[in-house]
Amino acid sequence: MSLTPAKMALGLGSASAVGTGSYFAVKHLQSQDVPKAKVKLSEQLLKDGFTLLNFESGDTHKSEWTTILSKYKEDAKDRLEGVSISSEGDHEAENINSLKSACKDLVGVEVASESYKKARRWCVVPKGVKESLVGQGRTIPNNEESKSDDRDFWVGKISSYDGQTLPLAGTDWSQTREEASKITAIKKGCKTLLEKGTKTHDSEFSSEYETAVKWCVS
Repeated sequence: MSLTPAKMALGLGSASAVGTGSYFAVKHLQSQDVPKAKVKLSEQLLKDGFTLLNFESGDTHKSEWTTILSKYKEDAKDRLEGVSISSEGDHEAENINSLKSACKDLVGVEVASESYKKARRWCVVPKGVKESLVGQGRTIPNNEESKSDDRDFWVGKISSYDGQTLPLAGTDWSQTREEASKITAIKKGCKTLLEKGTKTHDSEFSSEYETAVKWCVS
């Protein structure tokens, strides 16, 4: 049977469609097969501007480890796996070594929300909320009440307030509808928050950090 030019064209068109479909199907499968890059906690913490504590023997970061050990003993939250803390006698060196070993193992795993918070709390050189944000390249708008700098930023923040919960402790907008008064209030709340002495090893750090990210920095 002879093929007419029209039939030949139809056949070529069908083959082309099948070929194109197969190409995209293969590309789709290939994209699915490519594993996502695995990021270790240590890499993410460094990327976020934190400095890992010394996990080896020696006195490097001794004062920081002493402070973290004290905080670790006080709080039952965010415990590290495998850490054994002795509260009897003078076992500070042993306790610190136990924390070091656990941190060394922890920062070697892949990033996950809970493990990240634990590593940030116990395994890095302590930093405050403001210092942590600046270390990540965040910009802190002028929060002095007498200054009008960055007004658009603050207007945007009060505009996003849903009225359900106060965004910052001590910031009460219920008594005023004036924009200027609201800006003054949120500036004061942000300034107070960012100047607090809360450090990464404190239990309040995560919540205060998240509040600052939402309301006080760009």
